[in-house]
Amino acid sequence: MARERWLVDGYELTDGLVRDVEYRSGLNTTPAVVGANAAVPNRIGELWRPKHHGPGKFTLALWLAPRAGGWQAVEQAWEDLLRAIARPHRLLTFERYTAAGQLRRCQGEVLSALAPTSLGQNGMRVGVEVNVPAGYWESGDIAFEATAPGSPLPQDLDLDPFTDATAPMEQLAYRITGPITAPTVTDTSDGPGRNGDSFTYTGQIAAGQSLTVDSATWQLTGTGGLVPDPARLTNTGPAFLRLAPGRPGMPPSVRLTGTNPGAGTQLTVTGRRAYLT
Repeated sequence: MARERWLVDGYELTDGLVRDVEYRSGLNTTPAVVGANAAVPNRIGELWRPKHHGPGKFTLALWLAPRAGGWQAVEQAWEDLLRAIARPHRLLTFERYTAAGQLRRCQGEVLSALAPTSLGQNGMRVGVEVNVPAGYWESGDIAFEATAPGSPLPQDLDLDPFTDATAPMEQLAYRITGPITAPTVTDTSDGPGRNGDSFTYTGQIAAGQSLTVDSATWQLTGTGGLVPDPARLTNTGPAFLRLAPGRPGMPPSVRLTGTNPGAGTQLTVTGRRAYLT
């Protein structure tokens, strides 16, 4: 099994020679749930309302110990670290290569003061607290899955490449290939009778055309001469489609419904898996 590696904007934090991560904390702590139920006058209890996760946070305990030793080398290593992580004017990309070899990444910011402790003249230790505004991590690679073209409606699609996701995914792209009229894509990850969010395009996609609904950019794009009308798209949730992770041992899943299908009717889902930690 490989050792864990950390990079920030491509800068290696774990070269094992000058600097390394001694330990990390908070990485297995999930973001807190944000939102509240609604109090209704003259009603017992509260009215339940959907909620979401807030920002995340973790800490990296680093050591700096240049081979050359001495204050000059230590201070040079310290200043290099500052150049990499002390950039409050934008978000940084933190990449973690797990011991299993999987790449996960997040957009984070270093908000706390950096106060190193000395290891004599040969090095120093410093804790770096990272705030993750989006709350979630994502996979380094892009996954996709598609139904068989021309399958009868409804087309149910198990998203096997997304099975290891642990967080809702609202950055995926859904391409619907025609012919189909008034297509609806529904999150079925929670099982029968417990459908999640959905979106519907109340228009027609002809044979040879496709419509892509991009949850990450809030954009609709068409091919084959299709010019999408944003006014025809309706969605039930806070995003075009916030796809829940799969249940234990099961992948997340979606369902395509509509009318007037044909031999080319197909649903393709593309994007990055999301993780709570």
